[in-house]
Amino acid sequence: MPSKIPAPRPTPGGFRCRNDFAGKGLPTEWETSRNWLDNQMKFALLIKFFQAGCLAVVIGFGMMRAEAQTTAFTFPPIGMYSNVLNYAVTHINVISLGVFVWTTNNSWKVYYGGVWYASATNYVISKSQMDQQIIAKQITNVVSQIITNTNPTIDKSKGVLVYAACNFNTNSSTSYENLTAEEKIPLPQNLDGSYGMPDLSSFSTTLADYISFYVPNLQWARIETGYNGDSDPFEVDDEFYDSGSNPIDDEGFLEINTDYITNSASVGGSYWMKITTFNGTFQIFNGDGNQIPETPMKLGMSNDGTYATVTVNGGDSGRGYILQWSSDLKNWTNSVPYFFLPLPENEATPPQFYRPLSQASKLFFRTATTNTVPTY
Repeated sequence: MPSKIPAPRPTPGGFRCRNDFAGKGLPTEWETSRNWLDNQMKFALLIKFFQAGCLAVVIGFGMMRAEAQTTAFTFPPIGMYSNVLNYAVTHINVISLGVFVWTTNNSWKVYYGGVWYASATNYVISKSQMDQQIIAKQITNVVSQIITNTNPTIDKSKGVLVYAACNFNTNSSTSYENLTAEEKIPLPQNLDGSYGMPDLSSFSTTLADYISFYVPNLQWARIETGYNGDSDPFEVDDEFYDSGSNPIDDEGFLEINTDYITNSASVGGSYWMKITTFNGTFQIFNGDGNQIPETPMKLGMSNDGTYATVTVNGGDSGRGYILQWSSDLKNWTNSVPYFFLPLPENEATPPQFYRPLSQASKLFFRTATTNTVPTY
């Protein structure tokens, strides 16, 4: 992912222009690539909070339960292209635009670079409005200058190269672009050799390869993806499973592959997903963005005639828990904290309790979840 260089904030509702050839706006040094645009601010969506009751399941020789109030967040609807597109479009509040011209040095150079910020009276309503009335309109303004520019280093026969990035900004945090466009646009030549305005009526942005989701205070996340009909995931993104596969970016946003969240198995698509997050609350979502229950923890006991071994089975990777035991169901002793291991599949962790059978047979056992970020 590109690094981020904050751009000066212009007056909301319009572009702050950079025009290297016309000498307007920002400094007039030439750019040798589109890096200036690639390094613009990145933005994200604030996800809604609500209060919900969370059941901490404890299972032992006698079933026990404990209730806890937690703060949770709601994922926007995903799973289909239309859902993800709607999420991306309806939360855009910043657009970066770059227009490049071909020069006699045989390279693309920045002619214009600008950043648009939404305002109370000028904001994104729909994708077509954004594409045509905001981005294409500004491209038209820039191209109208290019076709009349007499700078001899500009080769207008090559047309113009346009790069647009549509982003989110929230809570002083920024995400990578969720909608982009990169298009080479020919300039029609008139009979007298001059160049005219291109037809931009079909100009359109598309979803980026990854979509950014803002989860406040996100501390850990895990994304499992598998093929429809196969219970084993083919991809696991989790820094504890693979240090190079952390789905959280450098500013705390959750980055999810667009192909996976637009092709959900629940609507006949190719993929199932299990998205686990911890931001002070442990939650699991499916590929549609719906919260799903945690895998129950189940206790098992085995003995060799002399010693008893208690194991904790089930559970979800990253979930923190403790094993508790009591002789009277009133006073409980806690084990050290544990986490379910970051394995591709849910598997039992090593035994937590190993005692003489004569002692264990007189005890009750249960598990209790801990609301802590995973550590291994």
